[in-house]
Amino acid sequence: MNIDLSIRITTALLVGVVGIASFFRHSVFYLSDQARMGWKQEHPEFQLEVGYANLALGLWAIVVVALGWGALACGLLLATYGTYLLCTLALHIRKVYAAKDLRHTGHRDRAMTSVISTGIFVALLLFFAAVAFGRAGVVPVLF
Repeated sequence: MNIDLSIRITTALLVGVVGIASFFRHSVFYLSDQARMGWKQEHPEFQLEVGYANLALGLWAIVVVALGWGALACGLLLATYGTYLLCTLALHIRKVYAAKDLRHTGHRDRAMTSVISTGIFVALLLFFAAVAFGRAGVVPVLF
């Protein structure tokens, strides 16, 4: 098993591809993103900023993988993206417990799906970050 290759592929896909795709979702197609979230704003600067943050992480993930900067650089990107999305997970959980419109089955199902899918994604990011840090020798080796 080639752990270094696995770390690089994971970083490229989970941070690189997802980050760049999220940029397009939040920044380029922000009107459909607003409709999906159920809110509109006249000034989408916040959504653009979220998109730019995702783009920055995604592009650097591709650079780190392409240039072979190693497990530590990959681990830092995985941990950073995981932490960023952990904060969004907290917002999703808060929405589930605070929203009054969750009495409607469709809203509740969408909110719970968001919590579950984001939670799984965050767990994967942080797990692979820990594997990368172990491989880089900065934390005890997991594998």
